Amino acid sequence: MLQLHYFPDNASLAPHFLLVETGVEYSLVLVDRQSNAQKSAAYLKLNPAGRIPTLVHDDLVLFESPAICTYICELDPASRFIPPLGHQSRPLFFQWLAFLNNTLQAEYMMWRYVENHTTDPGGVQGIKAAQELRLERFLALLDQQLGKNRFLLGDTVSGCDHFLFMLAMWSEELSRPTTSFENLPRFMRDMAERPAVQQVCAIEEIGLQRYLG
Repeated sequence: MLQLHYFPDNASLAPHFLLVETGVEYSLVLVDRQSNAQKSAAYLKLNPAGRIPTLVHDDLVLFESPAICTYICELDPASRFIPPLGHQSRPLFFQWLAFLNNTLQAEYMMWRYVENHTTDPGGVQGIKAAQELRLERFLALLDQQLGKNRFLLGDTVSGCDHFLFMLAMWSEELSRPTTSFENLPRFMRDMAERPAVQQVCAIEEIGLQRYLG
């Protein structure tokens, strides 16, 4: 059984989607960020980075959300959520997953926790404004890609789409949310209609009404 150490609406959300999508047997272990449990001695033994999520599967302990997502996808015998070895779309899976994690999520985290990225409190609002513009540009790039295909890799959903859905939901806090783009609203509706996504969001108490209305 796989064990996902998670916190609701955290970077563990995309792996949680995929655990349900693939039908693998799993359990959840809450890491309470509100009490800083991710920095506890017990958790640091699993994940020395002190971040969420962590996946435990037998003797394997894995952290970093993209790595966990890839691992779960690879466990799916039908390869429904990652193109198989040799498939022309497989490199694109890693391209988009890397872009989402290294670019969109990294830029979002700087916007969300801007005070951690400067020693000048007076510059916080300027950095935050600049990050908004950068995030808008990257969301526009993704919106353009979704104008070519229903999902990032084509007409079928992949693990990249679950990762994008997680980040796009976080981006609703921006002054220009995903609902203001041309293609992202359709993508968000398609993802929000998936039974696995609805099941996970019910567990984590995340509302989907804005996408389904």
